[in-house]
Amino acid sequence: MRADVQCAVVLTVCMALIPCLVFTGIKKTDEDMNVRVYLNHENKVVEYPLEEYIVGAVLAQMPADFNEEALKAQAVLARTYIYRRTLSEEKDPTPSLHGAVISDDDNIYQSFLTPEEAKDHFESDHDKVRRRVLKAVRKAPWILTYKGEPVTAAYHSASSGSTESALCAWGQDIPYLQPADSSSDALLKGIESDADISYDEMRAIADECFGITLHGAEDKWLVTEKNERGYVTSAVLCGTEVDVQKFVSACGIASPCFTFRCDDSSIVFTAKGYGHMVGMSQYGANTMAENGSSCEEILDHYFKGCTLKKTEKDPNEKVS
Repeated sequence: MRADVQCAVVLTVCMALIPCLVFTGIKKTDEDMNVRVYLNHENKVVEYPLEEYIVGAVLAQMPADFNEEALKAQAVLARTYIYRRTLSEEKDPTPSLHGAVISDDDNIYQSFLTPEEAKDHFESDHDKVRRRVLKAVRKAPWILTYKGEPVTAAYHSASSGSTESALCAWGQDIPYLQPADSSSDALLKGIESDADISYDEMRAIADECFGITLHGAEDKWLVTEKNERGYVTSAVLCGTEVDVQKFVSACGIASPCFTFRCDDSSIVFTAKGYGHMVGMSQYGANTMAENGSSCEEILDHYFKGCTLKKTEKDPNEKVS
């Protein structure tokens, strides 16, 4: 495992994932599924075989040199995500997707590299990287379920030392998305990061994103409350409470586990971790795998009370 935290692979979970949808059952298999992706810049829908989609999703989401068991866990979440999205779109289609189940807008949907993008991104390493990820995908032919239905497949790059509950992060109590120990994350080099926002920039953010005019002493502008894990649960700008996730995003803060200080000309935010902190920590998963944990054990640690449901793909099929 690399000692330093790379750029966060996934900073936010797609809000489309969060609602607890009720489905009638899982009927799809890998063999009969294709994934329809709406490409915004080309204004067209492209269809990919499920396996090809999952490989592209894992390549976009997790460093390919991570331990195979961590890659398998990520593959399970990528497959679970697309099963859930497919069931959701069958039940209530999204007009802007034009018949697809996701788009290539990774601010809304799970990130994914097309085969062409993967070749461009990995260049000479592409074939080796793809074979490694494809092997992991084929060795993990499962989706993760809770009471028989696909889970909200939440994950983030690295926690501050503990993951957070969906209730704290999103205001929705999801039984299997509860705080989990990920203490190895706190030992990573680069787990802390700073965002330096000038006072003028802060005024602009407050006005443009929240409709708030900042006034008075700069060190009184922002008041926060944190829970016992250091996660900011409340942010108040000049007397007006704002959404913490939106505030973090607007200011470019790496995670909601942050402190701040005011200097002569700016507010300096110091964050621990990368992402929203809910679900699986990718770096935590890799550390668990390096220490001998299996894909199944990793997922059980971060998603309590969930069950793996096998799909029909043969995990022993030769990787070509």
